[in-house]
Amino acid sequence: MGPAPSRPVAIALGIVVTFLWATSVVLIRVGLTTEDVQPIGFAGVRFTLAAILLLPLATPQLRAVRVWRAGRRSLLGVALYGVLMFCVAQIGFYLALGELSAATVGLLMGLAPVVTALVTIRDRRERASALQVIGIAVLIVGVVVYFGLEQPDAGISLALLAGVSIPIVVGASARLGRHLAVDARRVFGGPLGLTALAMTVGGVTTLSLALVLEGVPGFSPRAWLLIVWLAAVNTAFTYTLWTQIQRTLRAVESSVLADLTVILIAVLGWAVLDESLGALEIAGLLLAVAGVFLVQLAPTLRGRRSASA
Repeated sequence: MGPAPSRPVAIALGIVVTFLWATSVVLIRVGLTTEDVQPIGFAGVRFTLAAILLLPLATPQLRAVRVWRAGRRSLLGVALYGVLMFCVAQIGFYLALGELSAATVGLLMGLAPVVTALVTIRDRRERASALQVIGIAVLIVGVVVYFGLEQPDAGISLALLAGVSIPIVVGASARLGRHLAVDARRVFGGPLGLTALAMTVGGVTTLSLALVLEGVPGFSPRAWLLIVWLAAVNTAFTYTLWTQIQRTLRAVESSVLADLTVILIAVLGWAVLDESLGALEIAGLLLAVAGVFLVQLAPTLRGRRSASA
C-alpha cells in the first residue's frame, strides 16, 4: 500500500466498501434462513477463511517491519481490535439478523456514530466538530424516520441484546481502529498487515467459540459458495480497503460513512427484492444521506471558512 489516500478518494472508496457490506446482509440472510447454518459458525468460518487468504499477502510486510518486535501495547491493541470488530460485533450481528427484522438491526447499526462521538469527545484531534454533531443528529433522525421504532416480538431477548451490542462495539472499535491505522505502515507494514493480524485473532476466536457452543459446523455446497464470496470479497478485500480509508478519515467520519451501509441495504431491498418505499422511508433516506454528507464535508467547509478569515 502506498501513502494514505486523499480525502475525496477515501470517501469514494468508502462508498464502494459500504455497498459491498450492504450486499453481505442479503447473503447472510440467505445463509441463515434457507441454508439453516449456525450463526457463530457461519461468522467464524467466514473470517478465519478471510484471514487465511490475507496472511500470505501480508507476510512480506510483517517480516519487513519485524512485527514480532512491536511493543506490547501495539500487539495488545491489534488483538483487542480483532476481537471487537471480527468477533464480538460479528457475533452480535449474526445473532440479531437471525431473529430480528432487518429494520431493527439497521436502526441499531445506525447508532454507532453516536458511540464513536462519545468515545472521542475528549480527544481534540478526533472529536466531532459542532457541524459534524449536527450531521450525526440529522443522520440519526433519518434512520429513525426510515426504520421507525417497531415493537419486538416476545422471546427474542438474546437477539435484541446482541443487536444492542452492535453500535456499542462498532462505535468503540472505530476509535481503536483509527489509532492503529495511523501507525499501520510503521508498526504492521501497512493496512494489509494490520487487517490480516486483527482478522486472524477475531476469526480464530469466533471459530473457537462456535466449536464450543455449536459443535463442528456443516455447510451445504451453496452455503460454502456464500462463505467463500463473503470471505474473499466482502471481508478480506473490503476490510483491508477500510483500514486504508481510516488512515485519512477520522474515527467519527469513518463511522458515519459506514452508516451508508444501512441506507444501501434499504436501496438494495427496493431495487433487488421489490420492497416498496413509502413517503416516510424516502424522507428518512434523504435525511440520513444529508447527515452523512454534512459530516464528511464539515472539515472542508471549516477549512474554507478559515482560509477566508
